Amino acid sequence: MTVVAAVLLLDIVGSVIFLFYRGQLTSAALTDLLTILLLLEGSVIGAAGGFIFYGYSEYAIARQGGINPAIAREQLQQWKERRLSQQAWGVAMVIAGLLLILLGLLAGSLTSL
Repeated sequence: MTVVAAVLLLDIVGSVIFLFYRGQLTSAALTDLLTILLLLEGSVIGAAGGFIFYGYSEYAIARQGGINPAIAREQLQQWKERRLSQQAWGVAMVIAGLLLILLGLLAGSLTSL
């Protein structure tokens, strides 16, 4: 929740500054820009969390095994602890991405009221 709040706050401040210096600071322009930013950021964070959850590091270990098998063996020994931590971060990122997408949809629906 802290990350989502920080991203939302930075989006609002950045959008206000951007629109103010362009001379287009209206509530409609602000909500439109926030909608686009939140949907885009939520999609990127959610996709990155999905990649992390499904284990992109295994592909890196497999590629590194071809270069130096000793390093790959050492990394595979600590794989279980790393994998559990990686899955926890992946789930947190997917949830944060979904929350940002929902906030973006909420901001977009507020303009139609």
